Amino acid sequence: MTTKELMMERELQIIADMKNLLLNHTAEENLRWKSTKTDLIQMVHILYESEEVRDDEGLAVTFKELVERFCMLLHVAVPNNPYAYVRRGDICQGIRKQKLLIRYLNLYI
Repeated sequence: MTTKELMMERELQIIADMKNLLLNHTAEENLRWKSTKTDLIQMVHILYESEEVRDDEGLAVTFKELVERFCMLLHVAVPNNPYAYVRRGDICQGIRKQKLLIRYLNLYI
């Protein structure tokens, strides 16, 4: 399997994991996010781009709504500009600040 295929597989895994978290957990469970807010927002953005989460009318949920729902679920302050976190994550460089998919990939190797 090529690196590109592995990255696509990790993106699908993120989508499944985030969707599971959103659909099967509540804020009352007192779940806490232990990584960076940038990682969280990037993962929410990956889910948003997949258009896998729909409202009661079958429309894709907005990015802002997904961010608010995940921040409430994981007890994280809602950022004023979540797209800034997506951009920040996309330009991170260095060993400790690799792109999210690469780091997520490394968790499963």
